Amino acid sequence: MSFADHHCLRPNPSLTGSAALRGNPTEVFERIALAEGYDMERIELNEIELSVPGLWCDHDISLIWNPGTEQVQCFLMFDGKTPGGRSDDICRLMSLINENLSTGHFDYSTRHQALVYRDTLTLKGGARLRTEQAMDIIASALDAAERGYPACQYVIWAGKSPEDALTSALVDLASFP
Repeated sequence: MSFADHHCLRPNPSLTGSAALRGNPTEVFERIALAEGYDMERIELNEIELSVPGLWCDHDISLIWNPGTEQVQCFLMFDGKTPGGRSDDICRLMSLINENLSTGHFDYSTRHQALVYRDTLTLKGGARLRTEQAMDIIASALDAAERGYPACQYVIWAGKSPEDALTSALVDLASFP
């Protein structure tokens, strides 16, 4: 039991009957994927994975609806492992990138040894996911990935410092129209 549940800061589940009428927010992402031509895979009822093309590579975005917490979670994991003890530099790079993000954040998954972008949208009280909100979640993840992916590659493969890698990645990104 969480602190908020223990101290009655959350409504009783019996008060949230309208949530049953809401529908599954992953269906909104599915419609976007079809309209935009993204590769898509429904992992299970409450989880969908999209493959969204980027400048550097295709990015796999997992979108998960948690009906218990009434949250849509977004995960974008970078492919590849971190070679040769560079995880400290990658963690420092994440801090630098996170300072410039307006939503979401990067984490380092020690289990996967990979950089992960995460974001969450709360739909409490039976709120419905609007198409614009879903598109914004995808766009924010893609924008973060397009900054983070090349910077991460510069640290891992070119041996640059996190500060130099981020500067180089932003200069490269600025060169695209």
